[in-house]
Amino acid sequence: MAAKKNSEGLAFLVDILKSKPSTPYSEAADAAKKKGFKVWPIMYGKAKLMLGHVKAGSGATKRAKNLAMRGPGRPPKLNGAVRRGPGRPRKNASASAMGIDGIVTAVRRSQQDLERLRSAVRRMHELIGSALS
Repeated sequence: MAAKKNSEGLAFLVDILKSKPSTPYSEAADAAKKKGFKVWPIMYGKAKLMLGHVKAGSGATKRAKNLAMRGPGRPPKLNGAVRRGPGRPRKNASASAMGIDGIVTAVRRSQQDLERLRSAVRRMHELIGSALS
């Protein structure tokens, strides 16, 4: 009995998608619920596949093929990036690459930040002093 209702729900989704292919799942599910059918997102995807709106096997088959080529227990290759262990510095560490100019710039920025914070503390001190007196 339950399989019959689910197949009717799938047929209902196919009918909806035939009449209006751009119907979102939420609208199709609401319409099916009003008719008394219980549908799931997988059924919506299967209905789109049956009508040819999407291609089959685009995700899982590629992943399986990639893992089979790499061999069992080997992690997938990253695009040109070398994974390094935790705590190991990068090969092109920015501190060594930026040189003296970068260090001077960083010190200047930190001094500017310090001055901004000091002025904010001074203002707060003045406001509190005026409020208490």
